[in-house]
Amino acid sequence: MGEDALFEIRDRDGWSAILGEIAAELGMVATLVDPQGMILLHEGEYPETCLRVRRRPQSLTFVCGQSSQALMKQAERSRGPVVELCQIGLCKMVIPIFSGDRFIGAVASCSRALVGEELDPFLLSQELGIGEEEARGLLASSGEVEEERVWEVARRWAGRLRSSMEGAHSG
Repeated sequence: MGEDALFEIRDRDGWSAILGEIAAELGMVATLVDPQGMILLHEGEYPETCLRVRRRPQSLTFVCGQSSQALMKQAERSRGPVVELCQIGLCKMVIPIFSGDRFIGAVASCSRALVGEELDPFLLSQELGIGEEEARGLLASSGEVEEERVWEVARRWAGRLRSSMEGAHSG
């Protein structure tokens, strides 16, 4: 249901172009997800931390899945962008997409630390079965982004996506 609606609005190349711009602006992976949070498209490269988490289904569910689902629900309720941290402290951004009043998916971005935020090497070490020092190194290699920058990009793209949706419904 959501995937069809998303691709009726814009083709894969159109979505990929948007995701590529967001990924380049933030230095974070950008994804298009359906209403259940399933990734339909992605642009950008995951840092090693995220790749390692994503290789372990139980870690993927705990570290990525739980926070993604919560942020999707928050974005759907607020009808606006949400910026939060995942369980290990990396930044996640979600911009909800609506067709009229129906929530049809989101553009999401993740994978960098927010400048000045504490990361959780202990939790990462437990999730991946590695030492805390190795976990600290992985997290440090994820790079950083300013929270104000993430919000600026989130608000601008939320407005652009909303405008393009309104244009699609009026034409």
